[in-house]
Amino acid sequence: MSNLNEVSIAHMSMIQGIVTRLETNSFTLKVLAMTLASAVLAFTGAVKNPNWAYPLAGFFPVLVFWIMDAKYLRLGRLFRRLFDEVRLGKIEDSFTMNIKPYAKEEQSVIRIAFSWSVCWFYISIIIALAIVSCYFTQYGG
Repeated sequence: MSNLNEVSIAHMSMIQGIVTRLETNSFTLKVLAMTLASAVLAFTGAVKNPNWAYPLAGFFPVLVFWIMDAKYLRLGRLFRRLFDEVRLGKIEDSFTMNIKPYAKEEQSVIRIAFSWSVCWFYISIIIALAIVSCYFTQYGG
């Protein structure tokens, strides 16, 4: 185990705070996406003459949440790499938050968006919206 001084411990605490906020933001985006999809589907089911376009209205915001979620996850990974460098004593600049040196080593936002832990959540929402939209296209409500 490396000999951590007070500065390194404080630096790691700051980085951990950032990682925690990024993970909270990621979770919040998932909650917002699910809430939006539920509201769109509930609205579609509640109106007297529903239209196939109502469920489609939820597609774009869900896609935006999906990409934002992947961006937050990528940033979290980059800050975890910085945390490890501080932990191992490889960072000489106290309290740096520079994550650029790790960007090339980490997966892209699109790659993270299509990782199994992220894509299945958003794809299931999009499929639900598509099924309801197809239903109203086929049967007109």
